[in-house]
Amino acid sequence: MRFSLKLAPLFVSLCAVGAAGHAAAQTAPEGTLVGIGIGYVPEYAGADDNHLVGAPILDHSFGNGFFASTRRGLGYQTAAGGFGLSAALGYGGKRDEHKRNFGAGSDDLRGMGKVHGGALALLTATYQVGTIGLSLSTAQALSRRDNGSTYTIGASTPFYTSTTDQLSFNASAVYGDNKHAQTYYGVTATQSARSGYGSYRAERGFENINVGVNWNHAIDARWSVTSAAGLTRMVGDAADSPLTKRKTTPMVTTGLVYKF
Repeated sequence: MRFSLKLAPLFVSLCAVGAAGHAAAQTAPEGTLVGIGIGYVPEYAGADDNHLVGAPILDHSFGNGFFASTRRGLGYQTAAGGFGLSAALGYGGKRDEHKRNFGAGSDDLRGMGKVHGGALALLTATYQVGTIGLSLSTAQALSRRDNGSTYTIGASTPFYTSTTDQLSFNASAVYGDNKHAQTYYGVTATQSARSGYGSYRAERGFENINVGVNWNHAIDARWSVTSAAGLTRMVGDAADSPLTKRKTTPMVTTGLVYKF
């Protein structure tokens, strides 16, 4: 596999694997997290090659439910009685038809055309059952409606906890609507002529399943390291797409964070 150092403006959450993790929708005390993260992830969903991506981490909670974050976007969260709700404005969905220094893209996509990123409405509901955290979330396309929308169900639970460390298991499944499936996994007649891939119609359904393990290590009261490792398995029409070179892909992330 090829290795290249990348910098991503919006880094995938270091507390999640793929789409497995969504921050629990609970009101956090006022505070700021800053740091740097790096990840070994696929060039795009279903890509044959992985690459290294890195980016700064910035997350501020205002103490009244509002937050501003490179991970979570701009939004509001609240919780009561084990239930949590979160609503935020984010950005995502960009994919290029060649290798990029920023974000998703691969030379394997030449002729497919560029998928433009756009504003997203990020909505999450969570529920805590004992030590198990359940989540249901959606990313709704606002400015680039042709990119479609996704829906994610997830669960996480810690299996080891000490004064400095916590290890947890995460699992999730991502469902895409017709527009999302066709944009990221389909091949139109025009794209087929330009790229050499056969025409392919991708329809709504589950697109991938993610499993992983997170490790949070507290160095001291302010410094911490958050790491994650996991696998993504493409399923349904996404797995059968000619653009999908690997149905199972690994990913690893780690980040050093300072808390104010």
